[in-house]
Amino acid sequence: MKKLYLAFTFTQLGLTTLMFIVWWLVGGIENAREMLFVLSVLASAMAGNVLMADAYEKGFQARHTTEK
Repeated sequence: MKKLYLAFTFTQLGLTTLMFIVWWLVGGIENAREMLFVLSVLASAMAGNVLMADAYEKGFQARHTTEK
């Protein structure tokens, strides 16, 4: 469980940083700072999707190993 949380946290941090840098290069630093909240929410949603897929996969594997 701790590995999933760390993966979620680092995925969110990485996506937010990447989107902030791209927005900064495209729109300038002022626009990037204004969009930081939107970028972090989008990154959180994307990282949450990865987290839920990983959690589902681990649960699926755990259920099949106990059934045998």
